Amino acid sequence: MGSLPAGRSAMLRDVMSVVQAVPGGRGLGAVYWEPTWTAVAGNGWDPADPSSGNGRENQALFDFTDRALPALTQFAHQ
Repeated sequence: MGSLPAGRSAMLRDVMSVVQAVPGGRGLGAVYWEPTWTAVAGNGWDPADPSSGNGRENQALFDFTDRALPALTQFAHQ
């Protein structure tokens, strides 16, 4: 998954293109698991250590200031 906004947008565009190209219109869509999942202080991976984090904790479609990233527009892919 792209870590930069442009890379994430390109990845999602490619996924949507593959889904759209499924024969017989059987590519119904894609699911982006937890697009609102951004880092929140005190919400880590380890329940015993709330400050624990993860290098992939912001794979969301929003930045750390809750603004939509360009990748979000890929869900309007035609």
